[in-house]
Amino acid sequence: MTESVASIDGFETAGNRLSEAGVRNMVQIGHLVSSIKGRDRGKYYLVVDILSQSMVLVADGEERKVENPKRKNIKHLHFFETTAGNVSNKFMSGRRVTNMDIRNEIKSLADN
Repeated sequence: MTESVASIDGFETAGNRLSEAGVRNMVQIGHLVSSIKGRDRGKYYLVVDILSQSMVLVADGEERKVENPKRKNIKHLHFFETTAGNVSNKFMSGRRVTNMDIRNEIKSLADN
């Protein structure tokens, strides 16, 4: 029986876990993450900004809006290999990302 990984080592390829430094280098805007620490444990978010190598801003479009994202330490997040391409492209091109965009992307990515 395999146990799901719920830590910063969420990136897995062929059973090999990446180090914390490896995750830091792979974090990008639009990454799907879930919280593993705090009151919001188990909630899905998208990364909307990278503050430093260890801190990111996340939003879910409902409780945490794009206008007021939550600051999270990457050690407290489970990173999925999935990225929200539509949201990421909008952020990179400087277009406005709405809370509806965030909610729709989380719903479609989390259901897969």
